[in-house]
Amino acid sequence: MAAETSKTPPVWAIATVFLAAWIARTAVVLILPNVHHPDEVFQSLEQAHRIVFGYGFVPWEFEHAVRSWLLPGFIAGLMRASRFLGEGPQIYLPVVGSALGAIGATAVTCVFLWAHRLFGLRLALAAAAVPAFAPELVFFGGKALTEVVGGHLLVIALYLAFPGRVVENRGRLVLAGILAALAVAVRLQIAPAVALVGLFALIRWPLHRAIWLAVGAALAVAFAGALDWVTWGTPFLSYWHNFTYNLTYGVSSHFGEHPWFDYPAQLLVVWGGALVAILVFAAIGARFLPLAAGIALVVLATHLPIAHKELRFLYPLMFIVQALVGLGIAASAHWFVRSGILASLPSRASAPLWQAAAGTALLALFIVGRLPGFMMTPAAGSAWIEKKDDVEASLAISRLGAVCGIGGYGVRWAQTGGYSQMHQPAPFFEIAGPDDFAARLPAFNTVIFDRVLLPHVGLPDARCFGSRCVAQRPGVCEARPADPLPLPPQLQGVRRVRELWPPPAGQWRAARP
Repeated sequence: MAAETSKTPPVWAIATVFLAAWIARTAVVLILPNVHHPDEVFQSLEQAHRIVFGYGFVPWEFEHAVRSWLLPGFIAGLMRASRFLGEGPQIYLPVVGSALGAIGATAVTCVFLWAHRLFGLRLALAAAAVPAFAPELVFFGGKALTEVVGGHLLVIALYLAFPGRVVENRGRLVLAGILAALAVAVRLQIAPAVALVGLFALIRWPLHRAIWLAVGAALAVAFAGALDWVTWGTPFLSYWHNFTYNLTYGVSSHFGEHPWFDYPAQLLVVWGGALVAILVFAAIGARFLPLAAGIALVVLATHLPIAHKELRFLYPLMFIVQALVGLGIAASAHWFVRSGILASLPSRASAPLWQAAAGTALLALFIVGRLPGFMMTPAAGSAWIEKKDDVEASLAISRLGAVCGIGGYGVRWAQTGGYSQMHQPAPFFEIAGPDDFAARLPAFNTVIFDRVLLPHVGLPDARCFGSRCVAQRPGVCEARPADPLPLPPQLQGVRRVRELWPPPAGQWRAARP
């Protein structure tokens, strides 16, 4: 075993782990498109759509410079590149989801590489299977959420800097610093966890190695500041506003407040009956990656005092815990084999083939057995089912012709898939009731509405997708200004930062016949 662990893993094994994790995440994007939280659309995909196509919803965060353009800019590059394959959300959304899934699969591959150095090939494959197929990680893995992308970057940076051996390669250390700082640039709340990594490096490394890590981090920080300068007019403005708007105005509290124990309760629900096994194996795995365990605790400690709590915010913690679980399972199996217990079993039962079959079955039971419970979790898995209607209806609008205005009857703007899914340069109007519908009908020829309102809409050839329906009337649209998006009450009267970027002027002009 010692000789096996000292070798570099074969290329086929690395490729297998990466492809398995990537296919699991990409399959969700392709087969079960869904929206877990509006932020993945309106804070990322929608703003990328604005860059590439020139139109889209502009939420308050992008009026008050509370978000960096780093993640939307990256996604915009993917959207623009996807136009070589074709046009529309049926092309660019799978491309974006596949690319984000690849980042997640790279983080899973890092877990495999850690485990291979410790336990050898077969146990490393078993260790990587846990984060590769853990239901919550597969569900979130291809989503355009800052905590997901930032969490993956953090894990990759951690492996580059601390692979289980001394790293002297300067380029590798610089890259680790870049990715760690980019994790913070994407998700500011990851900063304390990255600070722990930097502190650990300063304490445990010679100064000349820590400097190269800092050089990489400085390059990424400079890039993030320059990006804010170009897009918002002031370096690091989005990070300062992200902090001060929540601290000064308490904006996040507008979206809900929860007690400190809400996060432990959510994790209890998500991990369900496997909670004890997860905690035990994660504790065993923490012996081999104590810094990763410390990062997970810091992520939890950082979010506990914040009143607004959502499960997705803990994604970096969930990934690291599942990585530690994989290492803990591999370590337990390694100890079991070396203990000599198998030698006392009948020769047939102690054969390597039977051992592998039994281990695979137990691992599959551990992973797949959690899926039903996760699917029934309102804050997580059930979104695969509940919100697919919104996605299907929005994508149906993208396939219609001559759309000159879109009405949302019983459907608010944030309940759609945004223009990144509707993909029509036409203004959106929220309809308050039957009288409002009749009065504003000349302004739109396409309507997305709740199925219960089907008798009230009165338009022929309506198509329904579960609880959502889409219909279109003949004729053109009367030019009327689009509805402004709502602001949190704490920001009423607060001056917008500057002219929007990209400029929104004339974004609906192409929709007029």
